[in-house]
Amino acid sequence: MSEVKLTQEEVVALKELAEVALALKKGGTLGLLKAATQNGDKLLETVAEERALRLLGIANAALEPVRELEVSEVRELRWNTEELVGALLKALAETNPKEVPKVGMTAALGYLRDEDVQKGLGFLLTLAKNLGKALNGK
Repeated sequence: MSEVKLTQEEVVALKELAEVALALKKGGTLGLLKAATQNGDKLLETVAEERALRLLGIANAALEPVRELEVSEVRELRWNTEELVGALLKALAETNPKEVPKVGMTAALGYLRDEDVQKGLGFLLTLAKNLGKALNGK
């Protein structure tokens, strides 16, 4: 068997590599890395499943209040959602974020003379009032 000749730089690099491996082993990370290299596909599937489960948990929590609604409230909610989403999509289609001007206090007051702005603000303020009422349990 031939003898391996290493330069001083290579010996230092191998020593550093051994120290890193030892630190990874002590911290438990080396086992994870080994498992990832041996079972990479399964690991990715597990990560994807975990994310999906978290998303399902959030969706379930978000839908819980819907289960408590009365039938008449569900009908109103459905109609209001259709109207609002339709209006939002139309407004988004007509609004280029890159072309929106900066508006100061004077210009903002000028916008208040516009009927469309008044309607939008009226909607937002009514929504804020109803949200506050709901948060206060009324």
